[in-house]
Amino acid sequence: MTVLRERWVMSLALVDPQDPAPGSTPLFFALVEPDSVGRHAAPLLVFASSPTSRHGQLCVDALAPVAAGASVYLESETVGELRGAQLRGTVHRAARCTPAVAEALRARYLARHPVAAPVLDGGRHELYVFEPRWAKVTDNRLGFGVHPTAQFSAPWSGAPLSSAP
Repeated sequence: MTVLRERWVMSLALVDPQDPAPGSTPLFFALVEPDSVGRHAAPLLVFASSPTSRHGQLCVDALAPVAAGASVYLESETVGELRGAQLRGTVHRAARCTPAVAEALRARYLARHPVAAPVLDGGRHELYVFEPRWAKVTDNRLGFGVHPTAQFSAPWSGAPLSSAP
C-alpha cells in the first residue's frame, strides 16, 4: 500500500459504545512496515494523541483494543490521480506493549515526526497503534473503479496482552 508510505495524516474514527454519534479526527501517523516491530502482516499506523481527547479516552479506558476505521488519501482535483486507503481494524495503546515494542514504536514515530518529541516527553500525549484487519485501496492510476482489498487475519505479535498500562 504505497499510499501509506506517501502520506502522513489519517482520519481516524472509533466506535464509542456510550455515544452513537459519529466522529473522526485527523492525526499524524508513522508507518510501521509489516514484520518490522514484532510479527504482523498488516502495516501498522502509529499516532500520538492526548489521553484526554475523545479517542484517547476510549483507548485509555478500554480493557481491550478499540474497533476503529481510518482513511488515508491523496487529494487531487484530477480524478485520474486520486488514491487512498480505507482501513478497518483496532487501536492499541503503545503503553500496554512491552517496553521494547513501545520504544520501537516511539522511535518510528519520532523519526517521521521529530517535532512531537516535546509533547511525548512531557506526557501530554501518548502513542497508539492502529492495526488494520481489512483494507480497500483506491488508485485511479490503475484504472477508474479498481479497488483491490486485503484481509489481515494474523494478529500483531507485539500487541498488548493485558489491560495494565
